[in-house]
Order: sequence, then structure tokens, then C-alpha cells
Amino acid sequence: MRRRDFLKVAATSATGAVLFAGCGRIGDGVPETEFKIAQPVHTPNDWVYGRDAWFATAAPPEQGGYGLIVRVFEGRAKKVDGNPDFPGVLGKSDARAQALVQELYHPDRITGPQRASTRGGQVQSISWDDALQEVVGILREAGGERAVLITGRPSSSQAAIIAAFRQATGIRHAILEPDEFVALRTAMRRLFGTSMLPIPDLANAAFLLNFSAEFLHGWIAPVALARAYGAFRQGHSGHRGLYYHVGPRLSATAANADRWFPIVPGSEGLVALGIANVLLTEGKLPAERFQPYLAALGLDAARLTSDYTPERVAEASGLGAEQIRELAHALIEHQPAVVIAGTNAAATTNGLFNLVAAFGLNLVLGTVDQPGGLLLNPEPVLPELRVPDDAILNQQQWAQLVEQIRSGSVSTVLVHRANPVYSLPATLGVADALRAAQHVVSFSPFFDETTLLADLVLPDLVWLEQWGLQVPDPGPGYAAVAIQQPVVQPFADGRAFGDVLIQLAQQLGKPLPWASQEEATKTLALGLRQVSGGNIRAGNDSEFLVTLQAQGGWWSEGTRGQAGTPATAIVQPRDPEFAGDAGQYPLLLLPYPSPAIGYGEFAHLPWLQALPEPISTNVWQTWIEVGQRTADELGLTTGDVVRVSTPQGTVELPVYVNPAGQPGIVAIPFGQGHTAFGRYAEGRGLNPLAIVAPQSDPDAGTLAWCATRCRLEKTGRRTRLARFEGMVPAFQLEEFPIVRVMPPSA
Repeated sequence: MRRRDFLKVAATSATGAVLFAGCGRIGDGVPETEFKIAQPVHTPNDWVYGRDAWFATAAPPEQGGYGLIVRVFEGRAKKVDGNPDFPGVLGKSDARAQALVQELYHPDRITGPQRASTRGGQVQSISWDDALQEVVGILREAGGERAVLITGRPSSSQAAIIAAFRQATGIRHAILEPDEFVALRTAMRRLFGTSMLPIPDLANAAFLLNFSAEFLHGWIAPVALARAYGAFRQGHSGHRGLYYHVGPRLSATAANADRWFPIVPGSEGLVALGIANVLLTEGKLPAERFQPYLAALGLDAARLTSDYTPERVAEASGLGAEQIRELAHALIEHQPAVVIAGTNAAATTNGLFNLVAAFGLNLVLGTVDQPGGLLLNPEPVLPELRVPDDAILNQQQWAQLVEQIRSGSVSTVLVHRANPVYSLPATLGVADALRAAQHVVSFSPFFDETTLLADLVLPDLVWLEQWGLQVPDPGPGYAAVAIQQPVVQPFADGRAFGDVLIQLAQQLGKPLPWASQEEATKTLALGLRQVSGGNIRAGNDSEFLVTLQAQGGWWSEGTRGQAGTPATAIVQPRDPEFAGDAGQYPLLLLPYPSPAIGYGEFAHLPWLQALPEPISTNVWQTWIEVGQRTADELGLTTGDVVRVSTPQGTVELPVYVNPAGQPGIVAIPFGQGHTAFGRYAEGRGLNPLAIVAPQSDPDAGTLAWCATRCRLEKTGRRTRLARFEGMVPAFQLEEFPIVRVMPPSA
């Protein structure tokens, strides 16, 4: 097929997905190879050629939104890989991306619209026409002021459709994100003037100082960061990158470090101030560099040098004064250096302070937006693709919204790809509030805990069946947009959420600018053609769209983020606080997101359930990780069932003894404890939020899920843990003689 004929086919195909062309990135961005044939989704499956076809698409927002390619054989998706052309990942992916295939063919997908006889009761199938008419009636009855749309973080094109729907109907939009990311966005917005997440330039760094962020296992951009970490460790210019980890738990990310500095939970910000003290008092850096850092924390040089000496910080953090000096000296001796913080550091009652104090060190080092430093990402190049900051709610705002639903001032709740009944603490009473609501409509493709409380269910298509645009967050340090296109025909009788909003608006007499989610995607994508400096060269709109689909995205390396001036006194230094009397509850409880199933949003996918947790190798369950010294004091061994009590409640869990665990600290993974969400998620383990005290960070308004004390009591029972490690207990290598084997050349 000649190129001109191909463009005619692509331009006239109503719903044509385009095969990945493997364009590569050369010179002015012109593809190295000729365009491939088009694949209209509604033709016979893959034309049954008996050949593999590869389609470019995008990862979901909760996975980073980077570019993917999917292998399709005879109409069925078989394999997901990273897009080799997409910046940041360059062909890499992770287990979560691979599991998108399982979501597509999941046996528990909702097969069509459903109406519930009672909340949580039996459901019956209804037609799409009837379902849409009922929702239109509900919205007319409620009006925009008494209705709310709750979503997870939407794709960039979905954000544009939701914004248009909000403007047309007046409905409120509330986005549910994990609190650690809410705190992180708050810190970035106040410290650097951007709501887009930053990314450390590890590939070009000589030294990484990390405060608790699980950047290799599920943090903001695990694929891009793991790839960059490989370059960081493999060495450049003859030097291997040096990595120090400061945090309370020896996680899989911490285990990769050259040095682990175990600390008291919540003391990350104090350690950062101790480091700044050393850098200032020893004259390691120009004094003027400290001014924005001190202003952001409401400090002056005198207070920093007097109140946050290494000796004082050591007493509160659990480190030695010389260790704090060692960290400060490493930042100077190994340049360029970058500092990051997150996960548990953001989940304490002083989480915002921890993040600002740690990330602010990059200002002191002068490595913001510098090679090997902290790269800020620009806001989306098209304003329509921005996810509104005001829609992202923190814990305190969720409590207010739940109370409005309970009281009836908000009578109608629409929910798309969010599960607040499971994801928010039970103390907020989300389930009771939804039961009290006049109308609840869910757009989930699965019956999760929230969907079970809906009156109507209009199932969304899963990710590999939809059109969309996705701005990676974080991006690679410059503007990038991945295009999402359906790689197969819809597997169930669902409809894309954007299509449903467009149809609802049309029936309400308030039409949106687009006829479908596909049209919205392509119309918005054409806006990228007007942005100078992009990688795509095209003579007309049709050629631009085909090239965009064949290549999998658009990017402009010249469009980069810029740091604003930090606001004065963003947050005051604050010590962490813990719920529970230390005498009654002597241990600190440290929940953490599962590297495989996150905060529970991926628990319905068996591939991820069966992926061993890196430290314990446990699968398919919840356990409590106890350090060896604490286990010895309590007489515990792996497999013992203990009663875990906090001021919030009591549960029973099996023990995993980690020989490298800190004394006095126990850890529980998030992700399990679903009472719905399909056969692979239901009835497994527990949700740690059930026993976490409702502590919050007063500065960020987020839940402090690492701020609860607990105690352990033996029950006298034992159980076997499902783990790759088997029945062989973990042990420290130092317990055995080390045999050094000399290479043959010696």
C-alpha cells in the first residue's frame, strides 16, 4: 500500500486504530519506516491474518500514563510492553502494565447496565437507553448544586470532557488520590509553583539521597525511575552512582541502597534540616542559596544553626550526629546530587514539612532543573488537558463532602473508577453516607465495595478498549503526551465513560463540543499540531493524527518546567505525633503500599496478587512484619498469629520476622481486605485502614496513616504463609563465614 492510499484509509476510517510503526527518534522526528496499515476496530478481528499486530496506547494515570505497545493476535490482546520510542521509558514496562490484559478478559467484569432492587441487593440487567434515561432524570431532579461526581485521577482527555460536563451541568467534581500523592502535589505547588510531579534525573546523577520514597516499587514513576536507576548504577564516565536511603523500614527500595540510615518514622524533615545546618555552618555552599529554603520553612539562619544541629537532630531521629554530617558531606562530594522524599515520609502528622524540607535541599544544592538534579515538569501544553487542582480532595475535604452526602445537601453521587468505601478510612462513614444518599450511580466495570451500594451501574470499558490522551505525571522533564487507542473490540457491553457523559449532556439539552470520546481525543490531539517544537512533522491534520497513533505520542524536548519562587513560610518545622499511649501501645505501626497491588486498586488482578513482595516474598494475603529483636522479645517466629491492637481497633494477623527490621517498628502492607471487587480480591487479608487512627497532617489536610501506635499479643495459633521463600527462614549473612572466591585471572 502506498503512503497516499494509506492516509486515505486512515482518514475515512470511523474508528481506526493504527498499528505501531516503531518510528524511532531521529533528527527532525520524521519516522524511519513507512506507515503501517490501519486497523479499524469494527472490522473482523485483525483480519485473521495469523500475524502479530502491535498497537501503541498509554498506561492508566495511576500507573504513570507513559506510552505502551500491545501485541494483538487474531483480535485478542496478548502482551503489553513499553513503547520503545516514548521518552522516559524507552520500551520498558512493569508488572502492572502487563496485567492490563487480565483486566480486559477478567471473568468478573460487569457485562452491561444493571439496576439494583435495593442497595447491595440483587441486580437486574437493563438496556443502555433505559439506564441513560434514568440518569438524566436523576440529574434533572438533583440539579448541579446537589450532585457530585467522584472519580479517580482521570486521563487528560477525560479531564477535558469532565470539565465541559461540569460547565454544562454545574455538577461538582471530586478526585480521589492516595494521600501521599495529595501531600506531594501540595508540596510541589507551594515549593516550586507547579502541580505536576517532578522527576529526579537519575541517569545523569552521581548521588541520590532518598527520604523513604519507594521510587523503585510503585511510587510516582516506577518504570521511568527504574530504567534511569539502571543507568545511574551502571555508571557513566567511569563512575557508579552512589545511593543513600534514609527511612524507617528496610524496604525493597532501601535494600538497593549503598547505605540505609534507619530513622524514627516522621523524622525525615528533621534530618534534612540537620543536613542543611551542616552545609551552612561549614560553609560548603554560598549563603544566598539558603534564603529561599529558609523562607519556605519560616526559618532564619540563626535558628537553623542553633536549633537543628546534628546533635539535636540525632536525638530525635535515631541517627548519630556523625551520620548526619556524613549525609551532608556526601551531597557535596558527589556531584551532581539529587534529593527526593515520599511514601512513608508523606504519611505522618508532619508529612508536608518532611517533603518541603527534603525537596528544598535541591534549591540549596542548585540542582533544580539541572542535569543530574530534580527536573520539574511543565504544565500540560494544552490547558484542556490539565487535571484541576481544586478537584483533588485531601482527607479533611473528604470528611466535609461525606458529611454533606449524609446530611442530604448532596443528594446524588456519581462514581467513576474510584472506590471511596474501601480507600477512605471507615471512621469517615462513607458507606453509611452512600446508603443515605438519594441516588448513587456507578460507572465501574467491576462490582467493588462502592459499586455494590449503587442504584444504577453503567459499566465503563476497560483501559485497552478506549480512546484518550494522557499527559504522563510525572513526565520526563519536558512536555509529553501519550495517545490511548483501543487495541481490540470491546469485550463486554460497556461504554467509555466520556461517551456516557457526552450522551447525558446531549439528553439534558446541554451538548458538549464533541460527539464521542474518540472525537474529543482526536480534536484535542490536533491542538498539539499548533505547538511548536514537537516530534511530529505532518502536512495536514489526517497525517498528523495517523503519525501520532503510529508513534504512540507527541513530545517536545524544548518545552520544560520552570521553578517559581517558593512561597514564604510554606510550612513550619513540626515533630511527628503518634496516636496511643506509649506505655499501652509500645510499637509503632508502619503501613506501606504493596509494590504489586498498591493501595488495593490492583487487587482484582491475579498476576499481581501472585507477585511476591520483594522483602518477605509473601503473596495473596496480609501479614505483619516484625523485626528480629522485637520478635525475640515477644517470643515470636514466622507463622505465629498475633493480635494487633491500636487505639482504633484489633485484628489478628500472621507474623513475618524480618531480620533487618528496626526494633519497635512493625509494618503491614496495604492492598488486601476487599469485601468485593471480584473473586481474586474478595476475602483476603485486611485493610490496614481498619486499625489506623484518624490522625491527619494539619498542614496538608491528609491522612497520617503512619502515626499510630500498637501492641502485639500471641494468640497461641500458627499458620503457614504463602511465600516464595518457602519454609526457610530469612537470616543475616553475617551469621555465616564469608568465603571469597578469587576470579580465575587472579
